[in-house]
Amino acid sequence: MSYHMRNNSINDPQDPLYRRVQFLRALLWVMFVSFLLLGCINQFLFAKPTLALYHFISSTLALAGTAWLRRRPSDTSVISLVVALATATLLVLYIVRSAGQGYALYWLSIYPPIVFFLLGRTWGYILSILVIGGCLTYVNQVAALWQPAPFTLRSLLNILTATAALIVILRHIEKTRAEAFHYLEKHNQKLEYIATTDPLTSLANRAKLDRALGNALRMRRQNDESFCLILGDIDHFKTINDVHGHPIGDVILIEMAQLLRNSVRNSDLIGRWGGEEFLLVLPNTDCDQAKMLAEKLRNTIAAFKFRNGIHITSSFGVACVRSDDDATSLMQRVDQALYAAKTSGRNRTVTDAELTEVELTTDQRATNMTP
Repeated sequence: MSYHMRNNSINDPQDPLYRRVQFLRALLWVMFVSFLLLGCINQFLFAKPTLALYHFISSTLALAGTAWLRRRPSDTSVISLVVALATATLLVLYIVRSAGQGYALYWLSIYPPIVFFLLGRTWGYILSILVIGGCLTYVNQVAALWQPAPFTLRSLLNILTATAALIVILRHIEKTRAEAFHYLEKHNQKLEYIATTDPLTSLANRAKLDRALGNALRMRRQNDESFCLILGDIDHFKTINDVHGHPIGDVILIEMAQLLRNSVRNSDLIGRWGGEEFLLVLPNTDCDQAKMLAEKLRNTIAAFKFRNGIHITSSFGVACVRSDDDATSLMQRVDQALYAAKTSGRNRTVTDAELTEVELTTDQRATNMTP
C-alpha cells in the first residue's frame, strides 16, 4: 500500500507526491487567472467574443483541475498529462500568433523542466522533442514570410518573464530534490537505528557489536590502539524470570542497561550480546582500567534496588586485545573469563590473564555451566 493511501493526504512533505501536487496546483491557478484575464480583455476591450469564449472555457478547465486535485490529490497521472499538454498548447499558440515578434521562442525554454518534473524522464523526452521539434519545424517553414523583428520592450519583457518563470520552476525542482534527499537520509537513519539497536534495552544489538569489534581490530592493526572487552551476565536470571515473571525480567534488563549506560564513557559501546549478557567495547583502555570498570559495574549493580525491590548480582569477564587476536579468539577469551567468574562463585570479575589459574576446558563449561 502506497504512502499517500495509508495517510489519505498529500499535505505531508514526506509524501513523494507532495511537491508534484504543489507544482500542479500552482500551474493550474496561474492558468486559471491568466485565461480569466485574457477572456475579460478580449470580451470587453477588444470585442472578440469567440476568442474570449475560448479563454473562459480554458479558465474553467483549469479551475476544474484544481478541484480535481483537491478531491483526489493522489491521482496525479492524468492531470499531470493534461497540464503538460495544455502548457504545450499555450506555448505553441503564443509562438504562432507572435509571428516572429518579441523573441517569443524563448518561452520554449520553460517547457522541458515542467514536463520532466510532472511526467518523468520518458514522457519528458517525448513531449519536449515533439513540442520543441514541432515549433522549430514550423518556424523553419514560415520564417521567410515573417517581417524582420527589432529588439523591443516586448522582447525584453518576454526574455525577463520567461527567465523568471524558469528560475521559479528550477528552484521548485531543486527544493524538491533537496527535500527528497533529506527525507531519504532521515529514513535511512531510522532503518540503521532499527537494524543496529536492541528493541528492549535500546542498546547496540549483536550486529552493531560485531561491526564495532571488527572496526576496533582494524584500528589496532593500523594504529596499535589497545582496547578491551567486558562481557557481563546477570546471575540466576532464569530464576528471576521463573519467580517474578518475564515482564519483570524485561524491566530488570532495561534498568540494567541504564545502569551500564550511566557508568561508561561516551566513547565506549555497550550492547546486548544475547539474553541477559551485555558486552562493552572499550577503546583506548588497558587491562587494569577495564577490570576496575568491571568491578565498579558489579558493585553498582549489587547495590541497586531493581523493580519490586529485587536485588541481583552479576558476573563479568574481561579480555584485552593481543597482537595476534581476531574477533573469534578475543570473544572466546572474554567468554571463558565470564564462565570462570560464574563457575568460581558468581558475583565477581575474572580477566583473561587469570584464565590459566582456573584451568578451563570446553567440556567443563558444557558440564558445569548453570544459569
